[in-house]
Amino acid sequence: MKKSLLIITWSIMMQPDGIAQSKTGIENYNMLSAGEAYVWMPVVHHKGRKGFYTEMRYNYEAAKTASVYAGKSFSRDAALSYDITPMAGLVLGEYTGGSAAVNMELEYKKVFFSSQTQYTLNKNDRAENFFFNWSELGYQPLKWFYAGASTQLTKLYRGKPVAEYGLMLGLVFSKITIPVYVFDPLGKNKNYIIGINAEW
Repeated sequence: MKKSLLIITWSIMMQPDGIAQSKTGIENYNMLSAGEAYVWMPVVHHKGRKGFYTEMRYNYEAAKTASVYAGKSFSRDAALSYDITPMAGLVLGEYTGGSAAVNMELEYKKVFFSSQTQYTLNKNDRAENFFFNWSELGYQPLKWFYAGASTQLTKLYRGKPVAEYGLMLGLVFSKITIPVYVFDPLGKNKNYIIGINAEW
């Protein structure tokens, strides 16, 4: 089932459409926490020439869980540039259900803001429904370097919101970006996320 899902999604992502330039990206995040197992979280996304957007994730909504999203990007390249992508998805694996999400990016000169927001429904247990948001605010003084702050907010159905705050920095080498995050940097339970991302 998972293999068929990957093949179908990849074929959709590679469909040619329109005249404008398309973009494809691969993100590899490695999560390291004291006392917890290492987690690898890959994400593949593609935006077609007419703004049609698809995204595949693994270990994102839950461990041993894959998800596939499709949506439409609305973007503008100007002094204040933006890219807003509402989308819907299927979640399969240890966690099974559906999800509605919005990816957003804003950029003004050397300042940027990005946000991923989703509400995910569990097919088998309503108590496992959750809201999640990952947001970043950063400044890029150099073409090859940026830094800023990041937050994660999770709220289970009928649960209290749980927020994590962290710092980030990134190195940019042409089409390759290496982001590094440290959550709870002054506390005893630091979480590290290191990525190796490429977009073309």
